[in-house]
Amino acid sequence: MKARIWTAVVSATVLGATMPMVSAAQAACEINDSSPFQVNGAKQYILAAANSRRADEVPKHLQNAIRVLTDDPSKIKNEAGRQFLLLRTYAQWLERENAGYLMKRGSVGFTQNPTGSQNLLLALDSAATAVESMLPQCTEKVRPYRAKFFGEILNKAIAAMGAEQNDSAAYFANLSLQVAASDPRPWNVLSTLYQKQNKVDSAMIAMEKVIALSGSDTLYTRVKQQSRYNLAVTKLTLAEAAAVGDKKDAEIKAARALLEAYLKDTPGDANAAQALGRAVRLSGDTAAVTAIFADMLIAPDKFTADQLFEAASNAAATAHDADASKLFEDGLKKNPYHRVALLNYANVLFTLKDTEHMAPVVTRLVEVDPNFDRAYRLTAGLWQLRARATTDAAKKKLANDSVLFYLDKQAKMNPRVDITLAQKSGSAYAVQGTVNNEGSTAASWTMKLELLDVAGAVVATKDVAIGPVDAGGNTTFSVKLDAPKAVAYRYAPLK
Repeated sequence: MKARIWTAVVSATVLGATMPMVSAAQAACEINDSSPFQVNGAKQYILAAANSRRADEVPKHLQNAIRVLTDDPSKIKNEAGRQFLLLRTYAQWLERENAGYLMKRGSVGFTQNPTGSQNLLLALDSAATAVESMLPQCTEKVRPYRAKFFGEILNKAIAAMGAEQNDSAAYFANLSLQVAASDPRPWNVLSTLYQKQNKVDSAMIAMEKVIALSGSDTLYTRVKQQSRYNLAVTKLTLAEAAAVGDKKDAEIKAARALLEAYLKDTPGDANAAQALGRAVRLSGDTAAVTAIFADMLIAPDKFTADQLFEAASNAAATAHDADASKLFEDGLKKNPYHRVALLNYANVLFTLKDTEHMAPVVTRLVEVDPNFDRAYRLTAGLWQLRARATTDAAKKKLANDSVLFYLDKQAKMNPRVDITLAQKSGSAYAVQGTVNNEGSTAASWTMKLELLDVAGAVVATKDVAIGPVDAGGNTTFSVKLDAPKAVAYRYAPLK
């Protein structure tokens, strides 16, 4: 049996919003803000509001500016100037102390539908978009009006997300889209939130939005690349869980395209190369798999243990067992107690009939996970290979007896432990699993769990109470310890 592993990096990069610099290209922008008289009048009201020393006069001036610009727009033969002054007026409304984003239209200055509500953020975005559409050369002049409020709101979303206030983060992220619907960064915040909430479909939609809205703008390169990577990994996870068919093939194809685009813009990225290896393996392109892990075979020091383990699993899955063996060996030099890597490496060595290297691997696997029944089956497999390789009668008998001993040990294992998760989570390390009571009576156990660093030194311990578990029943456990240096685990035998 050959198992596979992969490591997903789902943490998203979130970039805050800052006020952009206005470029020299703005000199080419000319907006007529002095005629006809309605436009000029609004300009004077805006200046009066900005220069007023009495706070109670400011709303009156802003209301008058809105009124002259909106009472009868058809009579104003300068739409670009009208929209630009509306933009300035909405900005001044929003800049007022304790300003709200929603106001009654009459309070803003509209004479039509005065009791209705006016969303000032949407109004500002609409006016800015209108000016940009009519006068593309004025984009840089308009951008700061939108960016100021967008940045303030988006940074509130980012701060709320950092404080684990997910509802507030979502509110502010969606609010920021009202003032900058074409900016990918709010969608980046939302994708992170959806991932935290395990809303996979919503997270994928948000990632697709980030990629589409980023375009070729270098300001958004980081969020675009992170979304490409995370979306690809998510699609690969869905593909692995799906039955064979068109949907599975489509997810794999899409993931591969995303990762190839990622590596075109960021060549040599080890995480993306690792994920691409997984994608091409799932697609059945064995030649491409070989090409991807070739660099790892030549220069393993450039890659992390998880990246080497992933490449090794891809190599094993495509029948490149000698390469898989080398990659597992190199990875275990960096993380010698990684349980899944030990399990997969032992399977590869059994296929290769390499008893010399297999012996210490299965010994360590049993040390790490002593109540994992398949570890003893692999140990039996080791002795089976030894029995087949010798012609010495005494040695053959010893080997065959050992095969029976370890198969019996596997059959009588109680309790049986299946570790379902073991991974870093920030500065913590989490271990989860299932404990099965194979006995005839209810029982309880204490798991003496140790977390290990890259050298195998113990960096954290925990006594995990398990049970009582009914005969023939099972229970689960979950442990999360603060251990920044932890990369693996082991536990003492449960008896």
